[in-house]
Amino acid sequence: MTGPDRLPPLANATSGPGLLTSGRLARRFAMVSLMLGVLIAMLIGASLYLVSSRHLMRQHHANVEANASLAARQTEGLLNTLVTTVRELADNSVLATALVDSSGKETYLVPFLRSFNHIASIPVAMVFTDFEGMPITDNGRHGDAVSITASDMAWLRTAIAAGRPAARIVRQGTGDYLLAAEMLIYSRTASPEGALVYKVPLDALVLHPEAELLHVGAPPDPTPDDTMTVTVPLTVPDRLSELGLRLRLVAPDTPTAAFVSWMLPAYGLVAIAALLAIYIGSRAVGSHMTRSLRELERLAGAIATDGFTGQRAKVRGDDEVSSLARGFNAMLDHIAAIQRERELRAAEEITIQRTLAERAEQARAEAESARNEAERSRQEAVMALMVAERANAAKTHFLAAASHDLRQPVQSLVLLTSALGVRLGDHPAASLVGSIEASMDALCRLLDAILDISKLDAGTVTPNAQAVSLGTIFARLDGEYRLRAAEKGIAFRSVSTNVTLNADAALLERIIRNLVENALRYTDHGRILLGCRRSPRGLRIQIHDTGIGIPPEHLERIFHEFYQISNPTRDRGKGLGLGLAIVDRLARLLGYRVHVASTAGKGSCFTLEIPDPAVTTAKPETADNRDRTPEPGRGVALVIDDDPLVREGLTLLIEDFGWRVAAADSGAAALRLLDEEPQPPDLVIADYRLEAGATGLEAIRAVEAVLRERGTASPLSVVLTGDTAPQRIADAEASGFRILHKPIAAKEVAHLLSEAGAPRETPHGRRSALASL
Repeated sequence: MTGPDRLPPLANATSGPGLLTSGRLARRFAMVSLMLGVLIAMLIGASLYLVSSRHLMRQHHANVEANASLAARQTEGLLNTLVTTVRELADNSVLATALVDSSGKETYLVPFLRSFNHIASIPVAMVFTDFEGMPITDNGRHGDAVSITASDMAWLRTAIAAGRPAARIVRQGTGDYLLAAEMLIYSRTASPEGALVYKVPLDALVLHPEAELLHVGAPPDPTPDDTMTVTVPLTVPDRLSELGLRLRLVAPDTPTAAFVSWMLPAYGLVAIAALLAIYIGSRAVGSHMTRSLRELERLAGAIATDGFTGQRAKVRGDDEVSSLARGFNAMLDHIAAIQRERELRAAEEITIQRTLAERAEQARAEAESARNEAERSRQEAVMALMVAERANAAKTHFLAAASHDLRQPVQSLVLLTSALGVRLGDHPAASLVGSIEASMDALCRLLDAILDISKLDAGTVTPNAQAVSLGTIFARLDGEYRLRAAEKGIAFRSVSTNVTLNADAALLERIIRNLVENALRYTDHGRILLGCRRSPRGLRIQIHDTGIGIPPEHLERIFHEFYQISNPTRDRGKGLGLGLAIVDRLARLLGYRVHVASTAGKGSCFTLEIPDPAVTTAKPETADNRDRTPEPGRGVALVIDDDPLVREGLTLLIEDFGWRVAAADSGAAALRLLDEEPQPPDLVIADYRLEAGATGLEAIRAVEAVLRERGTASPLSVVLTGDTAPQRIADAEASGFRILHKPIAAKEVAHLLSEAGAPRETPHGRRSALASL
């Protein structure tokens, strides 16, 4: 940008392209970020080391216990298989018959028994004996480590004498063996006719290399200091329960520490790299962001001090701050256009007024001379009235066009400022965003007042009559205005009442609030009194003040638009001249009558007369939860707007609430996004006026048609509009979609996201509603 309006460079800004630029704010931002990074790295590193060490220790102990338990279950399974197999051999009647048949024993029994050298891969020695303990046959194990000895047979004869199964642990050589006997019971006499003795090595029953079986009376081996021992009792058949078998697993007490050799250096390298990245990035970001914000601050101060003279903000890059600068320039352009248009309109109105005055004077002079001249004067007056009506229509059209064109950049400024405020957080530059938001609030109030007048002109405001507690409204206004009045040094009091009306609560409170606001604005000392009283024709609500008063010649004109008595300089702090005009139109809409009695220099009394049928004894409905904090949740939003700044601002703000956003500049682009997006949108926001004469209503209907074809529920659909033309407001309201007027704030967007995330459907399948005034 060149020319005399270009801003001079800041004193502390650098001209070099490097990242490490100078600036006290940027350096402070970088140092704070670095210190926080160091602290966080130390805390995270220490926490990770402690947590990983403890976790590895617990995991190691748990693994050892799990291995011991697994080995115990395996040993239990082997013992159960062994005992079950031997018991089935002992109970087999065919084997019992073959034992007493010498030919059958040699032909069938001996080959069959010798196939049982192993049971479940465990070596086993077996011997069948008669009732005196004399061997009949065996499974062929003689002379190896697993064999039945003479001492084993002597023990067997003792077990046969007892007449029940028995088991014991015997020591043979360097190993322990399980020796057990099963009785061969003859089915006719139910007495022992012989026995089956078997013997297996204990170490063959343990599958884990570091585990061993212990029994009653066997002392365990000493455990080294750096190991841990886990002992698991075994659940065995009743025949073996007296042995007290248990499995012991010995393992190292701590896991291997090989990971320490690489963990600590890796943590150190990552921490150093992170700190370096934090320092460099924070310096670059801080310097870049604060430079543009300081320029915007100085430009705003220059405009506030010297007025707007065509200044421009310098745009750098394509980030949020640059978008804010572009939006600021767009607002300045529109302000300049509005100023030029106002000057032209004012000159035209002055010319028209002068022409009318001259013609009226001429008509009155000519009326005294002749009747024909009077008729001509009347016709000229009619023509003048038509000119005035055209001028009034032109004014309405101008306000509507100016409001729409100004709401677009204001909307983008509101959204981008909200997104920038969220992203800056506690950044020192956040105060500048607050100052910009305060200025935007004043501009939004002006636009909202124009919108209220346009809605009333369009006839889209429909009263919703219900039981309303007048005392509740008085109490709410008393709590709001008592403190504001005290700040000006005046007293504010409301007289409590228990009157209940059948009226529109929001519109009635708006009337009373505007009257109280007007009294507070023009009262500098004394007091303001709010109350009501009965009258023969109904109820009177009155607001008394001791303000500047109203001269008699102005009593009727104070209800006209933009008319103010004591504000020739158009001080924004004294309002816009629309409050009483809104009061008058709302009163006529509700069927009420408003009038004023005033004495200049002493004060005024505004009276709102409500007819008697509106007074009722019904109980008012409970308050709703409109002020509840919204919970946006999560979902997908589809934004359709041909203005890239508004589209970008809405996208950034909705994404800051945790939603995914698909943005399009037209209805056709939105339909293409639906084909690419696997998840249907929960919320659709469309601008009313799109490019090439298309409307947001058409785009939303096309999106809903596609979703209905897919069998998907319709999303919450919202139409944004900056138009204040009465006909366009009426058309938008008649569509059945929710209508929101630009600019909308971040809180309104949060309410929309919260409502869109709730699964609500209207009777026609569309989640939408009409917005009230």
